[in-house]
Amino acid sequence: MTSPETSPRLASIFDDIDDAADAGAELIGRGREAWDDDRLLRLAGEAVIGRIADAANRLPDSVKEVIPDVPWDDIRGIRILVDHIYHRIDYDELRETLDTDVPHLRERLRAWRSR
Repeated sequence: MTSPETSPRLASIFDDIDDAADAGAELIGRGREAWDDDRLLRLAGEAVIGRIADAANRLPDSVKEVIPDVPWDDIRGIRILVDHIYHRIDYDELRETLDTDVPHLRERLRAWRSR
């Protein structure tokens, strides 16, 4: 029998986060000037954050509880921001989230998965 921690559903959630994190890294890799000058990059950043947050919110509480250094409430909040209150997005903060917080989330989830 498959445990909730090794289920195909959970693997799919991890894959969703990983794929979106790859896209976020590509956006960051284009550089700060491109980010500032290209509205489509910033909109793509919103979409990436929305996908990551949506997937992270689907993780079971049993996973979230054992990774306490990930700000799960902030992740839930940013999804609401990019999906519903997008007129208040600070694109400097969004870029910082893609550059710093997303890699941290990915690292923590990979560490938990490989335990």
